[in-house]
Amino acid sequence: MVVARLQEEWQTLRSELFPTKVVLDLSDLVLTAQRLPKANQPLDAPWIVPLPAATCRGGRPLQTEALGDFIGDLLLSYGEIKALLSVVLPAPACYWRALQWPLAASPLSAGPLSAWPLEPARQLRELQPDLGLPFALEQGWLDVMPVQGGDVDALVVAIERQLLADWLEVFNIAGVRLGRLVPAQVAWMVGLQERLLAADSSTLVGLLLPEPQALRLLVWRSGVPLYERLLSGELEQWLGQLEACLRFLRWQQGMEGMLARGSIELLLAAGLAAGQQERLQLGCPQPLELLDSGGYGNLALRGLALLEGAR
Repeated sequence: MVVARLQEEWQTLRSELFPTKVVLDLSDLVLTAQRLPKANQPLDAPWIVPLPAATCRGGRPLQTEALGDFIGDLLLSYGEIKALLSVVLPAPACYWRALQWPLAASPLSAGPLSAWPLEPARQLRELQPDLGLPFALEQGWLDVMPVQGGDVDALVVAIERQLLADWLEVFNIAGVRLGRLVPAQVAWMVGLQERLLAADSSTLVGLLLPEPQALRLLVWRSGVPLYERLLSGELEQWLGQLEACLRFLRWQQGMEGMLARGSIELLLAAGLAAGQQERLQLGCPQPLELLDSGGYGNLALRGLALLEGAR
Protein backbone atom coordinates (compact mmCIF):
# COMPACT_ATOMS: atom_id res chain seq x y z
CA MET A 1 0.00 0.00 0.00
CA VAL A 2 2.75 2.44 0.95
CA VAL A 3 4.78 1.61 -2.16
CA ALA A 4 1.72 1.97 -4.39
CA ARG A 5 0.91 5.33 -2.84
CA LEU A 6 4.49 6.54 -3.27
CA GLN A 7 4.46 5.44 -6.90
CA GLU A 8 1.20 7.30 -7.51
CA GLU A 9 2.53 10.47 -5.85
CA TRP A 10 5.75 10.24 -7.87
CA GLN A 11 3.82 9.83 -11.13
CA THR A 12 1.75 12.91 -10.28
CA LEU A 13 4.85 14.94 -9.39
CA ARG A 14 6.67 13.73 -12.51
CA SER A 15 3.77 14.74 -14.76
CA GLU A 16 3.89 18.23 -13.24
CA LEU A 17 7.67 18.63 -13.45
CA PHE A 18 8.13 16.96 -16.85
CA PRO A 19 4.76 17.18 -18.59
CA THR A 20 4.00 15.57 -21.90
CA LYS A 21 3.40 18.25 -24.52
CA VAL A 22 0.48 18.08 -26.92
CA VAL A 23 -0.10 20.43 -29.85
CA LEU A 24 -3.64 21.04 -31.09
CA ASP A 25 -5.13 22.71 -34.15
CA LEU A 26 -8.80 23.59 -34.62
CA SER A 27 -10.86 24.37 -37.69
CA ASP A 28 -14.62 24.75 -37.89
CA LEU A 29 -14.98 21.05 -38.68
CA VAL A 30 -11.93 19.13 -37.48
CA LEU A 31 -9.60 18.92 -34.50
CA THR A 32 -6.04 17.75 -35.16
CA ALA A 33 -3.75 17.01 -32.22
CA GLN A 34 -0.43 15.28 -31.68
CA ARG A 35 1.76 14.24 -28.79
CA LEU A 36 5.25 15.73 -29.03
CA PRO A 37 8.05 13.18 -28.64
CA LYS A 38 10.46 13.28 -25.74
CA ALA A 39 14.19 12.72 -26.22
CA ASN A 40 15.03 9.88 -28.61
CA GLN A 41 11.38 8.91 -29.06
CA PRO A 42 9.58 8.63 -32.42
CA LEU A 43 6.80 11.01 -33.39
CA ASP A 44 3.33 9.56 -32.73
CA ALA A 45 0.65 9.65 -35.41
CA PRO A 46 -1.72 12.64 -35.16
CA TRP A 47 -5.26 12.37 -33.82
CA ILE A 48 -7.73 13.73 -36.38
CA VAL A 49 -11.34 13.86 -35.24
CA PRO A 50 -14.43 15.74 -36.47
CA LEU A 51 -15.83 18.38 -34.14
CA PRO A 52 -19.42 18.08 -32.92
CA ALA A 53 -21.81 19.84 -35.27
CA ALA A 54 -22.28 23.62 -34.89
CA THR A 55 -19.72 24.03 -32.11
CA CYS A 56 -17.37 26.30 -34.07
CA ARG A 57 -17.94 28.65 -37.01
CA GLY A 58 -15.68 31.26 -38.58
CA GLY A 59 -13.06 30.65 -35.91
CA ARG A 60 -15.55 31.35 -33.10
CA PRO A 61 -16.66 28.81 -30.48
CA LEU A 62 -20.46 28.77 -30.65
CA GLN A 63 -20.95 26.31 -27.78
CA THR A 64 -18.09 26.81 -25.34
CA GLU A 65 -19.26 24.19 -22.84
CA ALA A 66 -19.85 21.47 -25.45
CA LEU A 67 -16.55 22.21 -27.19
CA GLY A 68 -14.62 22.33 -23.91
CA ASP A 69 -16.12 19.02 -22.75
CA PHE A 70 -15.29 17.44 -26.12
CA ILE A 71 -11.63 18.52 -25.97
CA GLY A 72 -11.30 17.40 -22.35
CA ASP A 73 -12.87 14.00 -23.09
CA LEU A 74 -10.60 13.53 -26.12
CA LEU A 75 -7.43 14.21 -24.15
CA LEU A 76 -8.69 11.98 -21.35
CA SER A 77 -9.29 9.13 -23.80
CA TYR A 78 -5.67 9.41 -24.97
CA GLY A 79 -4.39 9.62 -21.39
CA GLU A 80 -3.16 13.18 -21.85
CA ILE A 81 -5.52 15.29 -19.73
CA LYS A 82 -2.50 16.44 -17.67
CA ALA A 83 -0.40 17.28 -20.73
CA LEU A 84 0.83 20.81 -21.39
CA LEU A 85 -1.27 21.96 -24.32
CA SER A 86 -0.23 24.37 -27.10
CA VAL A 87 -3.08 25.48 -29.34
CA VAL A 88 -3.36 27.05 -32.79
CA LEU A 89 -6.05 29.72 -32.84
CA PRO A 90 -8.17 29.40 -36.03
CA ALA A 91 -7.09 31.68 -38.87
CA PRO A 92 -10.50 33.45 -39.22
CA ALA A 93 -10.17 34.58 -35.59
CA CYS A 94 -6.78 36.24 -36.12
CA TYR A 95 -5.38 39.08 -38.19
CA TRP A 96 -1.85 40.08 -39.06
CA ARG A 97 -0.40 43.20 -40.60
CA ALA A 98 3.10 44.16 -41.76
CA LEU A 99 4.06 47.75 -40.92
CA GLN A 100 6.88 50.21 -41.21
CA TRP A 101 8.10 51.33 -37.78
CA PRO A 102 8.08 53.99 -36.54
CA LEU A 103 4.75 54.83 -38.10
CA ALA A 104 4.36 58.06 -40.00
CA ALA A 105 2.35 59.50 -37.11
CA SER A 106 4.99 58.59 -34.54
CA PRO A 107 7.11 61.35 -32.96
CA LEU A 108 10.12 59.01 -33.04
CA SER A 109 12.76 60.09 -35.53
CA ALA A 110 15.52 57.53 -35.10
CA GLY A 111 15.99 54.49 -37.33
CA PRO A 112 13.38 51.72 -37.01
CA LEU A 113 15.27 49.23 -34.85
CA SER A 114 17.02 51.78 -32.65
CA ALA A 115 13.63 53.44 -32.07
CA TRP A 116 11.84 50.23 -31.11
CA PRO A 117 9.64 51.14 -28.11
CA LEU A 118 9.45 49.22 -24.85
CA GLU A 119 5.68 48.82 -25.22
CA PRO A 120 4.95 48.77 -28.96
CA ALA A 121 1.37 47.53 -28.57
CA ARG A 122 0.52 50.42 -26.23
CA GLN A 123 2.11 52.93 -28.61
CA LEU A 124 0.23 51.43 -31.53
CA ARG A 125 -3.05 51.98 -29.68
CA GLU A 126 -2.05 55.58 -28.95
CA LEU A 127 -1.23 56.28 -32.60
CA GLN A 128 -4.48 54.67 -33.82
CA PRO A 129 -3.37 53.72 -37.35
CA ASP A 130 -6.01 52.29 -39.66
CA LEU A 131 -5.08 48.59 -39.86
CA GLY A 132 -8.31 47.55 -41.54
CA LEU A 133 -9.38 45.42 -38.57
CA PRO A 134 -13.07 44.63 -37.90
CA PHE A 135 -12.69 45.94 -34.34
CA ALA A 136 -11.12 48.97 -32.64
CA LEU A 137 -7.56 48.57 -31.38
CA GLU A 138 -8.82 49.06 -27.80
CA GLN A 139 -11.05 46.01 -28.25
CA GLY A 140 -8.24 43.77 -29.46
CA TRP A 141 -5.32 41.84 -28.02
CA LEU A 142 -2.21 42.92 -29.93
CA ASP A 143 1.28 41.57 -30.27
CA VAL A 144 3.85 43.65 -32.14
CA MET A 145 7.22 42.15 -33.03
CA PRO A 146 10.16 43.55 -34.98
CA VAL A 147 11.10 41.95 -38.29
CA GLN A 148 13.67 42.74 -40.93
CA GLY A 149 12.63 42.33 -44.52
CA GLY A 150 12.53 44.97 -47.24
CA ASP A 151 10.46 47.98 -46.25
CA VAL A 152 8.77 46.21 -43.35
CA ASP A 153 9.92 46.65 -39.75
CA ALA A 154 7.06 45.23 -37.67
CA LEU A 155 4.54 42.40 -37.72
CA VAL A 156 1.28 43.00 -35.84
CA VAL A 157 -0.94 40.10 -34.75
CA ALA A 158 -4.43 40.93 -33.47
CA ILE A 159 -7.46 39.10 -32.10
CA GLU A 160 -10.66 40.50 -30.63
CA ARG A 161 -10.45 40.42 -26.81
CA GLN A 162 -13.86 38.85 -26.30
CA LEU A 163 -13.12 36.14 -28.84
CA LEU A 164 -9.83 35.38 -27.09
CA ALA A 165 -11.72 35.22 -23.77
CA ASP A 166 -14.20 32.78 -25.33
CA TRP A 167 -11.38 30.46 -26.42
CA LEU A 168 -9.75 30.65 -23.00
CA GLU A 169 -13.09 29.65 -21.47
CA VAL A 170 -13.26 26.63 -23.80
CA PHE A 171 -9.94 25.33 -22.51
CA ASN A 172 -10.84 26.19 -18.93
CA ILE A 173 -13.94 24.00 -19.29
CA ALA A 174 -11.79 21.28 -20.85
CA GLY A 175 -9.73 21.24 -17.64
CA VAL A 176 -6.39 21.28 -19.43
CA ARG A 177 -3.03 22.94 -18.76
CA LEU A 178 -2.75 25.59 -21.45
CA GLY A 179 0.83 26.45 -22.36
CA ARG A 180 0.38 28.81 -25.29
CA LEU A 181 -2.11 30.08 -27.86
CA VAL A 182 -0.63 30.87 -31.26
CA PRO A 183 -2.45 32.48 -34.22
CA ALA A 184 -2.63 30.10 -37.16
CA GLN A 185 -0.79 32.54 -39.42
CA VAL A 186 2.19 32.62 -37.06
CA ALA A 187 2.22 28.82 -36.71
CA TRP A 188 2.22 28.45 -40.50
CA MET A 189 5.07 30.90 -40.88
CA VAL A 190 7.18 29.15 -38.23
CA GLY A 191 6.43 25.77 -39.81
CA LEU A 192 7.61 27.14 -43.14
CA GLN A 193 10.65 29.00 -41.81
CA GLU A 194 13.26 26.78 -43.49
CA ARG A 195 11.80 27.50 -46.93
CA LEU A 196 11.38 31.20 -46.17
CA LEU A 197 14.99 31.54 -45.03
CA ALA A 198 16.27 29.65 -48.06
CA ALA A 199 14.50 31.93 -50.56
CA ASP A 200 16.43 34.97 -51.81
CA SER A 201 15.01 38.49 -51.72
CA SER A 202 13.76 38.30 -55.33
CA THR A 203 11.72 35.14 -54.72
CA LEU A 204 8.14 35.08 -53.50
CA VAL A 205 7.11 32.02 -51.51
CA GLY A 206 3.41 31.22 -51.87
CA LEU A 207 1.50 28.73 -49.75
CA LEU A 208 -1.91 27.23 -50.54
CA LEU A 209 -3.78 25.90 -47.49
CA PRO A 210 -6.98 23.87 -47.96
CA GLU A 211 -9.99 25.00 -45.91
CA PRO A 212 -13.64 23.89 -46.03
CA GLN A 213 -14.84 24.83 -49.55
CA ALA A 214 -11.89 27.22 -49.99
CA LEU A 215 -8.14 27.61 -50.46
CA ARG A 216 -6.15 30.19 -48.52
CA LEU A 217 -3.21 31.76 -50.37
CA LEU A 218 -0.42 33.35 -48.35
CA VAL A 219 2.69 34.91 -49.88
CA TRP A 220 5.97 35.95 -48.25
CA ARG A 221 8.94 37.93 -49.49
CA SER A 222 12.23 38.04 -47.56
CA GLY A 223 10.48 36.06 -44.82
CA VAL A 224 7.82 38.76 -44.31
CA PRO A 225 4.08 38.39 -45.10
CA LEU A 226 3.24 40.17 -48.34
CA TYR A 227 -0.18 39.01 -49.50
CA GLU A 228 -3.18 36.94 -48.36
CA ARG A 229 -6.31 35.91 -50.22
CA LEU A 230 -9.09 33.38 -49.63
CA LEU A 231 -9.98 31.56 -52.86
CA SER A 232 -13.64 30.52 -52.72
CA GLY A 233 -16.05 28.49 -54.81
CA GLU A 234 -15.29 25.29 -56.73
CA LEU A 235 -11.87 24.05 -57.84
CA GLU A 236 -12.16 25.60 -61.31
CA GLN A 237 -12.92 28.95 -59.65
CA TRP A 238 -9.89 28.54 -57.38
CA LEU A 239 -7.70 28.14 -60.44
CA GLY A 240 -9.07 31.30 -62.04
CA GLN A 241 -8.66 33.32 -58.84
CA LEU A 242 -5.17 31.92 -58.28
CA GLU A 243 -4.07 32.88 -61.79
CA ALA A 244 -5.35 36.43 -61.23
CA CYS A 245 -3.52 36.65 -57.88
CA LEU A 246 -0.22 35.46 -59.38
CA ARG A 247 -0.59 37.85 -62.31
CA PHE A 248 -1.16 40.75 -59.89
CA LEU A 249 1.84 39.76 -57.75
CA ARG A 250 4.14 39.54 -60.77
CA TRP A 251 3.03 43.01 -61.85
CA GLN A 252 3.29 44.47 -58.34
CA GLN A 253 6.76 43.01 -57.75
CA GLY A 254 8.19 43.94 -61.15
CA MET A 255 8.37 40.37 -62.45
CA GLU A 256 7.07 41.20 -65.92
CA GLY A 257 8.60 42.95 -68.93
CA MET A 258 12.13 43.15 -70.32
CA LEU A 259 13.67 44.05 -66.96
CA ALA A 260 11.74 41.40 -65.04
CA ARG A 261 13.54 39.59 -62.27
CA GLY A 262 12.53 37.22 -59.51
CA SER A 263 10.25 34.20 -59.31
CA ILE A 264 7.41 32.64 -57.36
CA GLU A 265 7.64 29.31 -55.53
CA LEU A 266 4.20 27.84 -54.93
CA LEU A 267 3.60 25.21 -52.24
CA LEU A 268 0.49 23.17 -51.45
CA ALA A 269 -0.18 21.97 -47.90
CA ALA A 270 -1.91 18.64 -47.32
CA GLY A 271 -5.67 18.50 -46.89
CA LEU A 272 -7.24 18.04 -50.31
CA ALA A 273 -8.73 14.80 -51.54
CA ALA A 274 -6.42 12.96 -53.94
CA GLY A 275 -8.59 13.76 -56.98
CA GLN A 276 -8.80 17.45 -56.13
CA GLN A 277 -5.06 17.63 -55.51
CA GLU A 278 -4.28 16.10 -58.90
CA ARG A 279 -6.69 18.42 -60.72
CA LEU A 280 -5.25 21.44 -58.93
CA GLN A 281 -1.70 20.46 -59.86
CA LEU A 282 -2.67 19.87 -63.51
CA GLY A 283 -4.60 23.14 -63.81
CA CYS A 284 -2.25 25.36 -61.81
CA PRO A 285 -0.73 28.19 -63.90
CA GLN A 286 2.72 27.29 -62.58
CA PRO A 287 4.46 24.29 -60.95
CA LEU A 288 2.93 23.38 -57.58
CA GLU A 289 5.08 21.59 -55.00
CA LEU A 290 3.48 19.39 -52.34
CA LEU A 291 4.60 20.45 -48.87
CA ASP A 292 5.97 17.87 -46.45
CA SER A 293 4.94 18.57 -42.83
CA GLY A 294 7.69 16.35 -41.46
CA GLY A 295 5.39 13.74 -39.90
CA TYR A 296 3.17 16.29 -38.15
CA GLY A 297 -0.59 16.34 -38.66
CA ASN A 298 -0.36 19.60 -40.59
CA LEU A 299 1.88 22.63 -41.10
CA ALA A 300 0.44 24.50 -38.09
CA LEU A 301 1.29 21.62 -35.74
CA ARG A 302 4.82 21.55 -37.16
CA GLY A 303 5.09 25.27 -36.40
CA LEU A 304 3.90 24.74 -32.82
CA ALA A 305 6.35 21.88 -32.38
CA LEU A 306 9.22 24.09 -33.53
CA LEU A 307 8.12 26.79 -31.07
CA GLU A 308 8.18 24.13 -28.36
CA GLY A 309 11.70 23.13 -29.31
CA ALA A 310 10.80 19.81 -30.96
CA ARG A 311 12.35 18.61 -34.22
